[in-house]
Amino acid sequence: MSGDQAAVKAAKKAAVGAAMDLAEDIAMGRVDVAELRALVAEECRALFGTVVGPADPLWGLQCDVMRQCAALGGMSWEEHAEWAAVFRPADAAEPGVSWIEQVLAEGADDDG
Repeated sequence: MSGDQAAVKAAKKAAVGAAMDLAEDIAMGRVDVAELRALVAEECRALFGTVVGPADPLWGLQCDVMRQCAALGGMSWEEHAEWAAVFRPADAAEPGVSWIEQVLAEGADDDG
């Protein structure tokens, strides 16, 4: 067995042992599951909850989570509309015409 294989085997054994110890602590009442969940959520927020941008290694995952959140109703339609207005290019609308008026007019043209 190579050194790498031995290290992997030892790491797996240590991980299983740690999981079994945790399960025993929960069963014996030494670890409060609600407190453990809160700690895990806190750690996840610290690792994942700050969105830096495309240079962040978690960017792709953060975008996937954002899409899932939106799909499941995590934001109201009003908030979606606000973000749409933020990202709509300022030069997309004709001068003096709001973007919503332009979209409605284009929709009227399509109905034809």
